[in-house]
Amino acid sequence: MRFFKKIVLATTVVALAGCADLDELLINPNGVTPDRADPASVYNSVQIEFNDFQNDPYFFAAGLARMDAETGGFTYTATHQPTEFDDMWEDFYSQFLPDADNYISLVEGQIGTEASAASVKILKAYGYMQFVDLFNDIPFTEAGQGADEVSNLNPVRTPAAEVYAAANALLDEAIADLERADDFDAVSDPFDNFYGGSAEDWATLARTLKLRSAVTTRLIGGGAQVATIVASGDVIDENSENFEYSYGTSRVNPDNRHPFYADSYEAEDGSYQSNWFMWLLAESKDTIVDPRTRYYFYRQDRDIFPDAVDDDPNAFDCIYTSLPNPDVLPPHYETVSEEIPYCLGSYSKGYFGRDHLNGSGVPPDGQYRTVFGLYPAGGLYDNGISDAITVANSGQDGARGAGIEPIWQASFTHFILAEAALTGNYSSGNARELLAKGIQLSFDRVTSFENLVDGDVVLATQPTIVTVEDTYANDSLQTQYIDYVLDEYDGSNDEGKLAIIAREYLLALFGNGLEAYNLYRRTCFPADIQPGIDPNPGPFIRSALYPSVHVNRNLTATQKGSFTEPVFWDTNAASCNY
Repeated sequence: MRFFKKIVLATTVVALAGCADLDELLINPNGVTPDRADPASVYNSVQIEFNDFQNDPYFFAAGLARMDAETGGFTYTATHQPTEFDDMWEDFYSQFLPDADNYISLVEGQIGTEASAASVKILKAYGYMQFVDLFNDIPFTEAGQGADEVSNLNPVRTPAAEVYAAANALLDEAIADLERADDFDAVSDPFDNFYGGSAEDWATLARTLKLRSAVTTRLIGGGAQVATIVASGDVIDENSENFEYSYGTSRVNPDNRHPFYADSYEAEDGSYQSNWFMWLLAESKDTIVDPRTRYYFYRQDRDIFPDAVDDDPNAFDCIYTSLPNPDVLPPHYETVSEEIPYCLGSYSKGYFGRDHLNGSGVPPDGQYRTVFGLYPAGGLYDNGISDAITVANSGQDGARGAGIEPIWQASFTHFILAEAALTGNYSSGNARELLAKGIQLSFDRVTSFENLVDGDVVLATQPTIVTVEDTYANDSLQTQYIDYVLDEYDGSNDEGKLAIIAREYLLALFGNGLEAYNLYRRTCFPADIQPGIDPNPGPFIRSALYPSVHVNRNLTATQKGSFTEPVFWDTNAASCNY
């Protein structure tokens, strides 16, 4: 393989040498050179490309955090391979970074573009941090320098801690730029999908990302920055400041709908949802159902047990029993907790997904699977009143995909501050109050999705319009839920309190798999999570393997020894509650 790489490299060098006098080449109208690009178009590409790699790690990270079902195999090794992140790696290094650097270069020195250029620096900083969170050491210092020198075709990996430090410095640079800048100019600046051209909002995001970095790295000294950042009074702490990417409803040319919507509402069967996560929402708190449950998930069949089981016994693959059985719990589940769900997310409420690392074949169960709902996918709201429908209707139901990418929300800020306050890294914070505020902010954002359908859920395949007015959207239920959590919190020791904060943060993170994965590795909580369906699934993945496109095409790159290698900020012991 090394010899093959050298042949390819030599061929590349000869080709570049043969085209030394590029000025003599005709300009290709279908391949515009960077200096001739339209800045507004480049900026729009930067935002779209940034969002492209936001959703890429969802199923990997959310599956490991038990937010989504892991169905690729019975072991972690079988489920995750080096090819998994090929597209994301190329999206970031081959598309986003070159376009981001090109935009900054194109508008440098132009009056009125300071804010948009600063916003691109913020996106770059956040992207680098996210790649470190996934892979640890990544190409940085030598990345994106073009092909002027042979060495630049094979950038070495920079230590992860240095990348984080450089990303924070880039955020500081962007903040300084924004403090001198006005909002985007309607003439010289492009459309801003995130903040509508508000320099103030972009500065708020930058400070929030510095806060995120400080909490993430607290075990190696980052926590000392938390109080200073919060004292500035300029972090994302209200839903009006949320950092979210908004999707549209166009089905073709282009398809700009939420990827979750396309997953569930077209012709194919939707992905399996996590039984444990659905149980956590619907059944784990005695008689109190999480008010977000029917926004997150849509049940195509609410009578799974016993009706669907009796009607179609071939539609289930439970592993330890031939059919769903509420009286059976695998012994290794019971060792963790007697409350862990098995085979269904809820027998009484009909939430049907898969257990963690159930990689068995796919039976004819598409019409029974619980799928993505109104939030954040822009799908259907499960009102529990009208008849359930089968959702594979060529994208005609619910909000038709007009969802969001919840990249960073006000509730997230409150949860990480609650964590920091409880772990001694934010001495002036009240963890209990921050926890309650984080839950309420999450409720407010999720239930606001009613506005996508004007307060009604229109079922296109039925002549029925059902108003979103039931106990799931009821303010009193929200109060009951928060009171329940706070009573539980008050009766717990410090470790139990942290476990509760982590659990509630995980529930609020639905749609953001990477932050859920980070939370789990950072705190070792929530507690009592569902284990793999196989008692011996192998070691937990503490960082992703490097993509094949990086290892196979970069002469300096080697694969890491194991995916048990932690990222630089994960200093927990291997015996952590994974």
